[in-house]
Amino acid sequence: MALYTYSFCHDLLYGGWDSGIINNLEDARHEIIQNFNDMDLENASVQKEMEEIVNDMVAEIDRLIDRIQSISFR
Repeated sequence: MALYTYSFCHDLLYGGWDSGIINNLEDARHEIIQNFNDMDLENASVQKEMEEIVNDMVAEIDRLIDRIQSISFR
């Protein structure tokens, strides 16, 4: 019997409420965006720099999620 069955791998990635790798990455993405939106940045250049950093972080998480979801378990 294989240890890493389709069901096991699927549950690892898409586990139930607030579990699973994909859910945790989506939560991290949401928290990064929310934390940026909650920042009180008065300096326009600092805000622009932080926005670029946040956008890069979100894009990297999105790429990671896409890459993980592209894996086929059989």
